[in-house]
Amino acid sequence: MRIAVNQADIPTQRVANFFLEQARQEGVALTAMKLQKLVYIAYGWHLALTGKKLFDEGIEAWKHGPVVPSLYHEFKHFRGAPITAMSVAYDYDSDNDYIPHVSDEDAEAQMVLGKVWNIYKRFSGSALRNKTHVEDGPWHRVYDDNRMGVNLRDEDIAEHYQERIRAYLAAANE
Repeated sequence: MRIAVNQADIPTQRVANFFLEQARQEGVALTAMKLQKLVYIAYGWHLALTGKKLFDEGIEAWKHGPVVPSLYHEFKHFRGAPITAMSVAYDYDSDNDYIPHVSDEDAEAQMVLGKVWNIYKRFSGSALRNKTHVEDGPWHRVYDDNRMGVNLRDEDIAEHYQERIRAYLAAANE
C-alpha cells in the first residue's frame, strides 16, 4: 500500500522500514503487531535517551497496546502474517514511489534503533504486547475501552523507558 505525501515521507515509515529491513536481512518474521510494538519501543528509548521525539505522529492507546495509526492502516492487510513489503511513499513533486529510510547520517537514531532491534527481535508480537501493557505503564495510564484515539503522553513514555533502561543497566552490572 502506498501513502501519498508531498515532498517528505512520514518519519514513522523510516522507522518501520529500518525494522522491516533488519527482519528481512536476518530472516526474522515481523508481523504488524510486532512492528507496531518495535516502533513504539524505539520511540520510547529515543525519547528516554535523547529527550527528543523519534517522530511527531501520535501514538494511540488501542486494545492491543500502543499503535501508530498510519502504520496500522498501511500494514493491516497482513493481519497476523509476516509483513513481506516495505513501507512505500509517493512524492507528488517527482511523481515517483520511493522507500523511506533512516538517514545514515542520523547516527543517533541508527544507534537507538539498532539497540532496540537487537534486544527485542526475539520476542513475538504478543510478548511485546504484554510488555506494553504493564501496570501503571504509559498505555495503562490512558487506555479506556470506551474511548478511541487517546494519545499516550510523551512524559509518561520517557519516564517509563528511563526506568526500564536503568533496570537493564543495573542488571548488566550485577
